[in-house]
Amino acid sequence: WSFAGEINLSTKPAEKGEPSIRDLETNEEVGSISTNGDVDPSLRKKAIDLTGTGFTKFPQRLDLGLGHAHVRFKTGDAKGAVATLRQILKRASTPDTGFLWSGNAPLPGPPGEFLPEAIQGYTVPLFQAETEGSDALCKELLDATVAAFPDHPYAYNLLAALADAKGDKDESYRMLKLAAEKAPGDVLILSNLADAHRDRGHPGDAAAVYRKIIALEPGGEAAAAAKVALDALAAEKE
Repeated sequence: WSFAGEINLSTKPAEKGEPSIRDLETNEEVGSISTNGDVDPSLRKKAIDLTGTGFTKFPQRLDLGLGHAHVRFKTGDAKGAVATLRQILKRASTPDTGFLWSGNAPLPGPPGEFLPEAIQGYTVPLFQAETEGSDALCKELLDATVAAFPDHPYAYNLLAALADAKGDKDESYRMLKLAAEKAPGDVLILSNLADAHRDRGHPGDAAAVYRKIIALEPGGEAAAAAKVALDALAAEKE
């Protein structure tokens, strides 16, 4: 996979979207710049096959599982990537996962933190794609993440955003409150919750959360935004 992504300089004419190499004197095209994977598309397929075979043989190796999901996602197979990630999350729900990393080393962090954060690298771009299909895959993966790691806040926060995008304000509000319960010190989640309180006509609740944000990170961007929001709430009272 790494080799497929490396730069390849060749004498073949540049295809649409590829940079061309030109003669400095005549400005005539003499070649093109692409990647090894563009020159030989079989390289990417080999990466998919190798990581898939490895993960099937060694399901405890998360570097292989996440690697397989990564190459499938990057080659446009979001559905296949989500299926692989759901397989990982299903194993994560068992009492003894036995997860290992490259070289059979321990994971880079605790599974309950490392995996939900890794999954976020897929759910966010799926959400940002803003298509019916990507939204469905995003929801599927978020629900599986909550089932495996019910105490991690990220999935709840994104489920709130997804519900809000669908116009389901009640569900979005419920998810935000759950996210804040799981991560009472996360200023991003608290900012979202405070805004939701305000939008629903609960200025007292909103003000309390804005003040908490300021207390948690007095000099941060979230605190600056919270101060502006508090001023606006005060002006609305007048």
